[in-house]
Amino acid sequence: MKLGNRQIGAVGVAKVAAALFRNGYSVLTPMEDFAGYDLVAERGGKFHRIQVKTTSGFEGNRNFYRFVIGQGCNKKVGYRPSQVDYIACYTLDSDLYWLFKVKSLKIRHKSCHPRSGSSWRILSDL
Repeated sequence: MKLGNRQIGAVGVAKVAAALFRNGYSVLTPMEDFAGYDLVAERGGKFHRIQVKTTSGFEGNRNFYRFVIGQGCNKKVGYRPSQVDYIACYTLDSDLYWLFKVKSLKIRHKSCHPRSGSSWRILSDL
């Protein structure tokens, strides 16, 4: 059975939440779908808003993954640090994670193409 986009996204959010739990974070989720972030991770009194982006596999026949890191339905715009602290990218096919600080991304970035990944331990350094 092929998963739809919303199902792929839900799996990614669950996997990132599980990785955060394994790293000692409390994980909170917004009660509505338009908060601008998917999770809030808390540890030691520090809170981090996280937007999760998930892909199901390689981009075409290339050896990299493509994540759309913009927001919006028709016209994608980049996330701002006032909205989200981190973007966590997750791959379904190989269980890899990447974590980007929104402050370090250029506002005009709407996609990223990481070539290699890390295990869930990358989330331990928020």
